[in-house]
Amino acid sequence: MKLLLILLSAMMTFTVESKSKVKADGTWPYSMSASYACTYQKGDVRANDTATLVVNGLDGIAIEKVDLYLKSNKDKGAGIITMTADGQEFYRAEGTYKDWFGEYNNSDYQAKGWSGERTVNDLTIQVIGTVNSLHIEKYEITWHQTSTAYDVTLMKGDELVETLHGDQVTLPSMPDTANWHFIGWTETPFYALDVNLHDMIGAGVYRPSSDVTLWAVYQYKQPVEECVVTDLYEGNYVYAEMGDMRAMSGGVVDGEAGSSPIDLQDLMQYYEVAFDRDGKAYIRLVYVYGEEYIGYEGDHLTNTESAWEVYHEGDKTAFYMTYNDKIYMLLPNKWNETKNEYVTALKSVNDISAANTSLLIPESAFDVHLTCYPQIGLDVELTNEGMKELTGEWIIPFGNYELIIRDGRKELRLKE
Repeated sequence: MKLLLILLSAMMTFTVESKSKVKADGTWPYSMSASYACTYQKGDVRANDTATLVVNGLDGIAIEKVDLYLKSNKDKGAGIITMTADGQEFYRAEGTYKDWFGEYNNSDYQAKGWSGERTVNDLTIQVIGTVNSLHIEKYEITWHQTSTAYDVTLMKGDELVETLHGDQVTLPSMPDTANWHFIGWTETPFYALDVNLHDMIGAGVYRPSSDVTLWAVYQYKQPVEECVVTDLYEGNYVYAEMGDMRAMSGGVVDGEAGSSPIDLQDLMQYYEVAFDRDGKAYIRLVYVYGEEYIGYEGDHLTNTESAWEVYHEGDKTAFYMTYNDKIYMLLPNKWNETKNEYVTALKSVNDISAANTSLLIPESAFDVHLTCYPQIGLDVELTNEGMKELTGEWIIPFGNYELIIRDGRKELRLKE
């Protein structure tokens, strides 16, 4: 449903300053531009002279009134006034100044013009002199902005979220589900997509051009627990504490590195871990220029290459070293009371096997898995209860496969 919205009236005035220039005052659309030309001088129009004002970029405003302020010679003055909107003439007045105002007047400017309502993008006002002389002081245009309000229906899969109404609306950010992260809206719903969506509409201000239905778009986020490494190989990893779900981040400054919530798409959490023949590890920040190591000297961190002892058992991995007969563990969630924040630093521990740290492999973090139907998601093992409403035949793409649903019965088939 659309509804025409009308805002309060405004006025723009164009005062003649020379034969080729007018001064604009008042309020006008952002893209407005004006040009003026008179074949004689300033606003003086003799017989066969013309004065033309062209106003472009009015962006579909509704004009209510257009007035020219004119005076004449003492006992004569005549001409033709025309107004054209977007190439179509909508006003024409031909006669003498006396015809228009009852008497000639060479002292006072009087308003002559049109009133009504008309939508305009480009406006041309022209005065052609037929008898000496008419004199133009200024042009006044009274107008208001018109907008069309539309319905914007928001969907999450087959579920109606809400219907917004207006010439501009605010699209909300939808809450994430367990494994799906909301990223925007789309006019064309889909079950599965493995490439980025280029025409996605972000949350925030949206100006519809018609009634429209938008579907929420979600991106699959692999659960952190599924990324934990159990077998150690040389590669790129995120080093994380799994209790507070924080990861080491960035390089070493003043004996400490950064700490931030685990984010497998945060490049500053990516570290190259290499192992020597003795099983010791060397840790280097991946996405920096030059060699930025995570090393140690004494009981504090440095950005020098250092050999770390490695504790690994099942899904737990911890880096540590010994200094003055004490074990110091590399901890991604150490609390710094001075800074009042978490940091990554060395911490003295009695039992390294009590560590709750792991290496996470982030290679799949940038795989694109998008859907408008997170309730179906990547799992093709759907319950019969969840499919009762799906009658007929549905073909849902899943990567190299197709999920065929016929009256609630499911079949997984390799694409031809």
